[in-house]
Amino acid sequence: MTVEGKRVAVVAPAGVPDMDNLAQAVSLLETWGLSVSIGAHVADRFRYLAGSHQHRTGDLLAALSDPAVDIVWIARAGYGCAHVLPALPTTVPCEKTVIGFSDATALFYALRQIPGIGMIHGPTLNGLATKVDDVSRHSILDTLTGVTPAPLPLERLHGPADSIKGPLVGGNLTVLASTAGSRWQPHFRDSIVVLEDVTELAYRIDRSIMTLRHAGILDGARAIVLGEFVRCPLPAGADYSLADVLLDVLAPLGVPIYGGLAVGHGERNLSWVVGRPAQIRESVLLR
Repeated sequence: MTVEGKRVAVVAPAGVPDMDNLAQAVSLLETWGLSVSIGAHVADRFRYLAGSHQHRTGDLLAALSDPAVDIVWIARAGYGCAHVLPALPTTVPCEKTVIGFSDATALFYALRQIPGIGMIHGPTLNGLATKVDDVSRHSILDTLTGVTPAPLPLERLHGPADSIKGPLVGGNLTVLASTAGSRWQPHFRDSIVVLEDVTELAYRIDRSIMTLRHAGILDGARAIVLGEFVRCPLPAGADYSLADVLLDVLAPLGVPIYGGLAVGHGERNLSWVVGRPAQIRESVLLR
């Protein structure tokens, strides 16, 4: 499969993108043969958001409703996708792929309810050309073109080394926890759940995982795979690690827990298709 000639609509439903970074990313996409259009309000700013709620929502809805658009690429994460969820359509005129991560996690599990939309957890355009490495760039291009991804080694942290199958789901831990109790709350029964986060203190990570547990979001999950937890500091003098905290609150689920997945806010942010069947076999993720 090729991306040659496919049309990308760039939207900013959350944080304010760096327009220089965005321009470099657009140039990169064009070298891949993609045609790129920028949403009317991507360069806007309203407090800590990329424009007003109405303008951010309008750009996203315009991209989703345009039959000429194949790919909707999130410009930047941060915060703000929660505001657009109530306005999402129930149908789209053609198959579309939405790309992003972090705050886009909220969008993923609302968009999964709409037939014809696929989601790729991958770099936003704010960092595609300037903040992630070449491996990450090749990963998203391979995902778009249907190249079978290479197996990814994992570190088994807890539980049996059984072969596990299930759809690959998850995303940003804090954002997932923020959906608890809403009509967009996901349910990860029979799934392999990826979790990552950034700039969260250990007790907040604990709290978010407990929120997922109390809400039943992790009920019946088959495995937990930990991505990167970037700039998540421990208190001064702590005699425990972040891995200890994660295992304290995840081990009671009684499922295998793995770490070492290069997904999240680090320089390497490998892409994966939300909901695609995956398998863990001998501490290797096949997706």
